[in-house]
Amino acid sequence: MLAAVRSISQRAMTTSSLLKQGRKDVNVAFIGLGAMGYGMAANLSRLPRSCSDGHKHIMENEHDGNSSSSPAVQEEQQKQNPVFVWNRHSSVAKQHASEFGTRDVSSLEELGHCSIVFMCLPTSHEVEAVCQRLSHILPPNAIVADCTSGDPLMTRRIASSLALRQIQMVDCPVSGGPAGAKSGQLTSMMGGPLEAVSAVEPYLRRMAQKNVVPVGSIGAGHAVKAVNNALNAAHLVIASEGLLALANFGISPEVALEAINGSSGRSLQTQERIPKEVLSREFDYGFPLGLMLKDVTIAVDSIGSSCTRTKHNSSCGNANAGGKDEVEVEQIPKFFPLVKDILQKAVNLESKEADYSRVVRPLEAEAGLELHAGSGVDGNYEAPSYKSSNT
Repeated sequence: MLAAVRSISQRAMTTSSLLKQGRKDVNVAFIGLGAMGYGMAANLSRLPRSCSDGHKHIMENEHDGNSSSSPAVQEEQQKQNPVFVWNRHSSVAKQHASEFGTRDVSSLEELGHCSIVFMCLPTSHEVEAVCQRLSHILPPNAIVADCTSGDPLMTRRIASSLALRQIQMVDCPVSGGPAGAKSGQLTSMMGGPLEAVSAVEPYLRRMAQKNVVPVGSIGAGHAVKAVNNALNAAHLVIASEGLLALANFGISPEVALEAINGSSGRSLQTQERIPKEVLSREFDYGFPLGLMLKDVTIAVDSIGSSCTRTKHNSSCGNANAGGKDEVEVEQIPKFFPLVKDILQKAVNLESKEADYSRVVRPLEAEAGLELHAGSGVDGNYEAPSYKSSNT
C-alpha cells in the first residue's frame, strides 16, 4: 500500500515538474477529430515539443530561420514525441496519423501517460463522459484542456470532479470556423487556474495563432464563447432582416451591402458571411444550426439566467399591502432570447445539421422573398420569391 502511494506521489511530482520545465518529453493528446478538431490536432502536431519559453519561443523559431523549426527536424520530433489522437470513429484517427504524423490510439486507456489532453467535442455532455473515464486514467497533475464550445456551469462541475483526482482543467474554446482550424487562424478564450493556463498556453497558441486571451477562472472561456456566438448569430439575423426590408423596397442586397460595408453598420456578417454564404445560396460555412442553437441557448439559459434585476415596489400608503414591499425579479437579457427563437425556427424549418447561415431562411419565409446576388436591370430590382428547401 505504501509503495502504491509513493508511486502515485512520484508520478504527480514528475508530471508537475515536466510541465513547469516545458520538457520536450511531455506527452500531449487530442481527443475529437471533427470539423474543428481535425485541423487543430494537425497544427498541434507541428508544435516544437520544447515550450519552456512559451509562445514567444515558438514564434521566434518560426520567423528567424532557426533549424529547430525546419521540416526535417519537425518530422524527427514528431516521430520521437508525437501527438496522440483519439476519435470515436477509429478510422478517422488512423487517417489523421497517416496525414500528419500523429499517433492514433484505439482506446482512451492508452492516454495514461499524457500530461496535457486537449479535446474538441460537440457538447459538454460528451466532455463530461470522456472526463469521467480520463479521471481514472491520467496521472495526477495532468491537465485537461477543453476546446469545446461548452456550458460554463457544466465545465465548473466537471473541473471539480477532476480536481478530486488531482487533475486540472482549462476551458479554451476557439473561434474561427473550420477554415481557421485548418490554417491555425483561430482565437481562443481561456479560463482556469493560472498555473494550468500558463502550462497549456504555448501548445494552444500553435492551434490559435490569431490570438489567445485568458479571460478568468474556470468556465470563463466558455461563457465568453457563448456570448460571442450569440452576437455572431444576432448580427447575421438583424442584417438579413434589414436586407429583406430593402429588397422589398426594390433595392438589391448586393448593392445595399456595397454601401453598408463602407459605413458604420458593417460587420463580419455583412462583409463575409452574407455575401459568401447567403447571397451565393451556398450556405456552406461549415457550422451546423444545431450547434449554434446550443451555444445561444447557453448564453440565454446558463449565463443570462444569472443576470437579473430585482425591483422593489414600495407598498407605503397601501393599506392592503400590510406594509411590505413587493419584489419583482426581471430577466435582463432581452435580445438573445429572440435570436434563440429564430434559430429554433430555422432548425425546425431546415434541420439541425444544416449550415448555421440558414438562420436567414425563416426570415425569408416570412417575407416571402429570398436574398440573392445580383443588382437588377437598369436600377430596377425585384427579389426572387421564397422557395421552400423541400421543393
